[in-house]
Amino acid sequence: MARFLSLIVVFALAASALAVEKKPAIGNFPFWSAPKREYADQFVPGLNAALLLSAEQIEQLHAARRETIDNETLRAATRKDPNLTEAQREAAHKLVSDAQASLRIKVSNILTAEQRALIERINAVHQEVGKAVHEEFQPKVTASKGDDQAQERFRKEIHERLSSDFHSKLDGLLSPNQKAAFDQAAMDEQAAAKNSKK
Repeated sequence: MARFLSLIVVFALAASALAVEKKPAIGNFPFWSAPKREYADQFVPGLNAALLLSAEQIEQLHAARRETIDNETLRAATRKDPNLTEAQREAAHKLVSDAQASLRIKVSNILTAEQRALIERINAVHQEVGKAVHEEFQPKVTASKGDDQAQERFRKEIHERLSSDFHSKLDGLLSPNQKAAFDQAAMDEQAAAKNSKK
């Protein structure tokens, strides 16, 4: 019995050690950029994991976001209020712009040169894939104007093709470790999304 209890204690300690050592999640941090969007969410689930961020970096990134674009002063200044004057709107816009610039600097200082370069390469690949897919589908979309069902079908096809082509390009861009982290995070995020819908 004493032996059994000591085994339980050992397993409990091991489990608590694993829980303590669990790396914080980066979530859908906006590292990415797209046309007309300086800060974009992940292009596909799990993409942020490809950066192989350390636990310390993740904590610093969350702190940087809280201090800049997610701080309460900025939220209060940018709440929708129909009674704002033009000067107040401009002041709020400047606050947002300054917060975004500050976040960009903080993020750049937290990431390694290799991580920053990977973000640039992935942004470029995503833009290249998007341009090619849209050019291919543009004649079909234009020809189907007025047909809501066809338009919806093409939107779905475009989304699926973008995702498929982007994944193919990523395979050649990511190292085996980056790819493994990306694949695992994608599975985890998709499973979490399914569970939240239930």
